[in-house]
Amino acid sequence: MRELDYLMKRSARMRQATRQMDVKRGGRNLNLAITVSALAGDPPGSITPGQGSGWFVVVLEDMSDLLRAQKAAAWGEVAQRIAHEIKNPLTPIALSTERIRLWLQRQPASDGGTELGRVVQESCSLIQEEVETLKRLVDEFSQFSRFPKAVPAPTSLNQVIESSLSLFNGRLNGISVETRFASDLPSVHADTSQFRRLFVNLIENAAEAMENSSVRELVIMTRADLRRDVVEVTVADTGHGVSPEDKEKLFLPYFSTKERGTGLGLAIVSHIVAEHEGVIRVEENEPVGARFIIELPMTTSGQVTGEK
Repeated sequence: MRELDYLMKRSARMRQATRQMDVKRGGRNLNLAITVSALAGDPPGSITPGQGSGWFVVVLEDMSDLLRAQKAAAWGEVAQRIAHEIKNPLTPIALSTERIRLWLQRQPASDGGTELGRVVQESCSLIQEEVETLKRLVDEFSQFSRFPKAVPAPTSLNQVIESSLSLFNGRLNGISVETRFASDLPSVHADTSQFRRLFVNLIENAAEAMENSSVRELVIMTRADLRRDVVEVTVADTGHGVSPEDKEKLFLPYFSTKERGTGLGLAIVSHIVAEHEGVIRVEENEPVGARFIIELPMTTSGQVTGEK
């Protein structure tokens, strides 16, 4: 209110005043653009004619999604630069390490078996392992910076989720997996390969979040909201959950709550959803864990029949 009072006084002098503010609401940080305009005369229907001063129009615009999209775009450029700068020295490092190993292998056993030889061999092995780690990181950055354009087509999300789960056969041991698919779920315009990657990322994220949980349950639900013409998918786990501070940064590139995470998995998920004109949010799961909720617009062609 103090900010609004200041803006109203300023607009009374300048006719209009604007400012951007961060406001906490419902556990979320909203990036608001506030514009206050002072009316020149009496507004229509005024009960106090002749007292135009003191009347204002206040517009509050939530810029959170736009700023998040701008940050993601900026990170795409950063990722491309990082991938280029890291990739260049990796090849000579790997080749030099392999050259040292080959040289040691050609030496007599008496020389190669010295303490120095063992140290060099161990060091070469460690360098090669870390080079491979960096190569994987570079590949992920490259994929994020050159993400392929979506090719949407009418798609059954139920079938895409089942296909994604089939990739985890034997890899979700100890986790109870439950699917609650809406029958005759309306189709959405989606790139099937991108959405399979999206659900794989969310399932992997949920499995890792439940590694130290006493109860490990994964629930995937679909439903149609006909009133708003959207299809909703919920991926819920019983893991450690997401803190209020992390919710705002969770979908930004290179933010990770894991010790060795690249922070690109959920950024890619968010990018795919945005490309398909959808929204994604994270909420607390009851009694524990997190729920990722995706909303996508329905197609105008009707429903996909034959669903489970």
